[in-house]
Order: sequence, then structure tokens, then C-alpha cells
Amino acid sequence: MNRCTPGSLLPRGSRAFSRRDLLALAARGAGAALAAPSLLDLLFRQAFAQAAPGGARRRKLILLWLDGGPSQIDTFDPKPGTPSQGPFQVIPTAVDGWTMGEHLPQLARCADRLALVRSMTSQESTHARARELLHAGYVPNASVNFPSLGSIVAHQIGDLDHDLPAFVQVSGAPVSSGYLGIECEPFHVEDPSRRIENLQDPLGGEPGPARARDEMLALLDGGFAARGGARAAAMVDTQRRRARRLMQTRLLSAFELDREPDALRAAYGGGAFGQGVLLARRLVEHGVAAVEVILDGWDTHADNFNRTRDLCRQLDPAFATLVADLAGRGLLEETLVVCMGEFGRTPAITPSLGRNHWPNNYCVVLAGCGVRPGTVVGETDETGVKIVKRPVQVADLFATFARLLGIDRDREFPTASGRTIRLIDPEGNVVSELLG
Repeated sequence: MNRCTPGSLLPRGSRAFSRRDLLALAARGAGAALAAPSLLDLLFRQAFAQAAPGGARRRKLILLWLDGGPSQIDTFDPKPGTPSQGPFQVIPTAVDGWTMGEHLPQLARCADRLALVRSMTSQESTHARARELLHAGYVPNASVNFPSLGSIVAHQIGDLDHDLPAFVQVSGAPVSSGYLGIECEPFHVEDPSRRIENLQDPLGGEPGPARARDEMLALLDGGFAARGGARAAAMVDTQRRRARRLMQTRLLSAFELDREPDALRAAYGGGAFGQGVLLARRLVEHGVAAVEVILDGWDTHADNFNRTRDLCRQLDPAFATLVADLAGRGLLEETLVVCMGEFGRTPAITPSLGRNHWPNNYCVVLAGCGVRPGTVVGETDETGVKIVKRPVQVADLFATFARLLGIDRDREFPTASGRTIRLIDPEGNVVSELLG
């Protein structure tokens, strides 16, 4: 028997269900026929997640952020037989000439679905500045509050009127939406395995008290706005409207990981990071434009090898399962998966068996959304100290993100200082080798 999908319920060549279509079905008495939660879930995913202006499927972003800066030598660019390598063994991958550290076996097996840039380079060696650079694509500037990549995606190709937030961040300190405004701020989920708190109306949804509350809020906000607080009042109103949409939508089930089979949850990994990556898949499936999932702990100035081993054991199953899961659901072609941190770690090993900050060369791994699979860009020397082939700047990486996601990189925005700035650094050049 063929698997029933939302598309199979429509005439061949017809458009996706819209909100109006769903209401019309309910009005004609179809609600009983669609009462099965699994079918309703599929219908709402198709209606809200796949449709984009012009009928195209919306592209999405999942960013796996390795906070602290992972060692490129111990993960994606090992240097066997040299003092830089340390105690880790090296394993082959599904791509000839690309090896990985021994603690990434699942990613090694699916390397033919991935692309690697192993010649990333920058000048930023402090965490704060490097994080901003790798999130925004611009060198930090005190006069401009640059938006993060997730906010850029939310603003440019997301649906800011969608019932779910356009940008969700799992764990970590919330990143900035910069000059794009509060609607592009990430909705923050601290623990993906717990239900979202504070989504119950304290007034119980009774229309009378709720209306009185809204009238009082409008009166107070109006007075505050008239006294010079218009911008702040508008921001609060925006957040209030976003919260109410989230409180009332049936798409809130996207956050419920217990709807997934136990075996799949285990495949992603039982920790917060693995479950956060599974949540990312559910969210993009339900119409969220961008999700960032943070795996902290990569700042390994001491005890690098034990700590990196433990972190890889979280990263490896989650990342590999995500790619396979997206591919199996037909979502990988429209979802850009990016795995990176703010910089790499030194080839030299410290007396405390650590590695220090190293922006000179480091790795970024990509998959999906038009990325050419099995591609390796750039090369470092035998000890990992120098780039010997195809250096890639952060601006180049962001120009490539824009091309893959269909974002207008030349669009300009006004900043608080009154100047205009391009969304993507014009100094960047697309890394054409990554394009499928």
C-alpha cells in the first residue's frame, strides 16, 4: 500500500492546502475524516511549511553551532603521523582522500552527503568577536548591530506571520537580530525535552476578562508611546502578538518530541544536543525558517582529547541522523545544514594536553539545499599550520549561504547611525566549488 501523504490527497499538479482550504474542508464536514492526529499533522505541515510565494518550496536553515571552537585536527582535518595529531586515530570516509577523527564514525560513513571547507580563515581570535563574525558574516563593528544568520534567514525567506516563530534557538545565550528588529529575534528553547512553559492564559481564555486586559494594556501602551516610547511599545506589542499566536496554534505540537518513535530519538542521541537536533528537524518540517542548536564545551585549553571525544560522541549521531532523516523525508534538498564554531584549535598541544585558539585555519561542514555532496574545499599543510590551497574568508562563506538559500545579498538596510549597509558583506565571493 502506498504511504498516504498530503500531496496524494490533491489532484495531480494542484497547489498545496492553504489556511482557507483547511477551513473550507472543516465547513463541509470533513473535520471528522481528518480527525486522526497524524493526518492533521501532515496536512498542517504541508499547508504552512512548504508553500512559499510563487508556489516554490521555502528553503530553511539548521545551524549546528559548536561553541568554543572545535579542534579541526581532532575532527574533520586530521594530520596522522605528525606531532599535531595527538592520540586520536584516523578513519577513512565515504569520500576518497577525506579522513576524519576516530570519534566521528557515523559522519565518516555519510561523508558522500556532506561538503567540507577545511581552509576557513579569519583574524578574530577572541570568542566574542569570532562568534559575531561567524554568526553575522561581518567583522564586528561598534557602530553596527549586525543580525545573525538565523535572523537573516527568518527575515528574508521566513514567514514572519507564521504561527510558529521564524527563528528558533536551542540552548546557549540568545543571538542578536541586529537591525532587522524584534520579529527576527530567536525564540529560545533551553531544554528541548521539556514542554514550553508559560503558554497557558492566566485568565483561562475567558473573553470578558481577556478583553478588559487588552483594553487596559492598549491604554497604558498608548500613553507610554505618546510620551516618547513609541518604538518600545511597538516592540512589546509585537512580542505579545507572537506569544498569543504561539499559545493558540495547533502547530505547537512541533515542539513535542514524544511524538517521535523511541528508536529515532535514540538514534539522534539521548542528550540535550541530540534531542535539540531532532527538534530542529521537526521545526523546519512545520514551517520554521531557521533553527540554531548549540553544543557548548569546545573551548579545550586543557584536557582537549577527553573533552573532544565526549563532544564528538554527541555531535556524530545527531548530525549524521539529521542528514539521513532529512533526506528520507524529502527535506534535505530544501534545508541547508551547517556545522561550525567560531574558530579552530592550535596544531600545537599544550603541556595540559589542550589546544588554544586558532583562527588561522579551521573547518565548516555543510549539507543539503544545493550543496555539492562529497566536496572538499581547501587544503592545509601536513602539520595543519598553514593553508596551502584555496583559503576561504567568512564573507565568502556568507555569500555562498546567500546563494544556496536564495537570499538577495545586495539588499540594503538602514542602521541606527543613519547609514545603510548591505545584508551580506559585498567583499565576499561565492565558493563555487560548493554549488551542486
